[in-house]
Amino acid sequence: MRLSNLLLFFLTVFTVQAQSVLHFTRTSGYDHNTRSQSFVLFTAIGGEIGVTVVDDPTGDQFSDLSTLLQFDVIVFSNTSGAAILDATQRNNFEAYVANGGSVLGIHAASDTYRHSAANGNNTGTWDFYPELIGASVQENPNHVNGTPEYSMTHVGTHASTANLPDPWVKNEEYYYWEGGYFGPDNISVLEVEETVGPNGQVNSYDAARPMSWYRILGNGSRVFYTALGHAGSSYTDDVQFKEHIRDALAWLTDLQTAIPEYVPLEVSIHPNPARGIVTFTSSSKFDRIEVIDMTGSIVAQWHEPTWPILFDATTLDEGLYLVRMESGQATKLMVVH
Repeated sequence: MRLSNLLLFFLTVFTVQAQSVLHFTRTSGYDHNTRSQSFVLFTAIGGEIGVTVVDDPTGDQFSDLSTLLQFDVIVFSNTSGAAILDATQRNNFEAYVANGGSVLGIHAASDTYRHSAANGNNTGTWDFYPELIGASVQENPNHVNGTPEYSMTHVGTHASTANLPDPWVKNEEYYYWEGGYFGPDNISVLEVEETVGPNGQVNSYDAARPMSWYRILGNGSRVFYTALGHAGSSYTDDVQFKEHIRDALAWLTDLQTAIPEYVPLEVSIHPNPARGIVTFTSSSKFDRIEVIDMTGSIVAQWHEPTWPILFDATTLDEGLYLVRMESGQATKLMVVH
């Protein structure tokens, strides 16, 4: 088979797989009452990017692991509290993530199963969850007063911010992290400007201001979280919020790989076809380089790599692989034999 035909086949594999998303909204703490607006938003997004969205306000879908494994992404949309999943359901969710499942958290998803290191109530029940999401919002105060208007700026480049203005001005209930928990490997994509606290002052807890971030686990599972989405109007009237969530979901489901053309990556791969130790070199700077197999799984990745990268291709099965920068805007084919 010619290389061009192999590439066409490879990109086709990425674009034809059916995707399914679980939209979970149960609360046992503060209820934002955005579940219906959120489901309408995700249903609309699903129609745009070609994914099926299943609503779960109860957690019943978590009761059976085989059912859970049918979903490519699980959305925790304004969930809250530490009593929304029983022990079996929590174990099934951990197994889901271990099997490569991805997760999207919105706003109060960081006020769900608060980390044992965080201040306040209901902490320490299930640290796996906040460590996966990447944070537990601090308490007293959790956030600014009301939903004031502030500007957010992009941090680096990411698919979720590709269609957003920079800066992005939004009315929102901006969260604080200092007295809560904030994961050490969160990769921020949006950060809010300096905010005034409920006491009318700029406080130490305003020093860390990420509002959206992502994580990629060693097994290829992806996590995206945004602290935005407090008000129901975000889901119904805020076009930019919709774009942010849509592009984040597309990144989680890898649907942004359905590119119309092949754009060469400015990375030299030698030797290629690859065998033994392979050297990646480039004169360009990339936030992340990924090697992806025919199933769409990330088999190797480097964050803010320094050149050259030495990669042992003997760890891979023979076949076709795609090397790409994290945004998915440029790709290069690598053959292992």
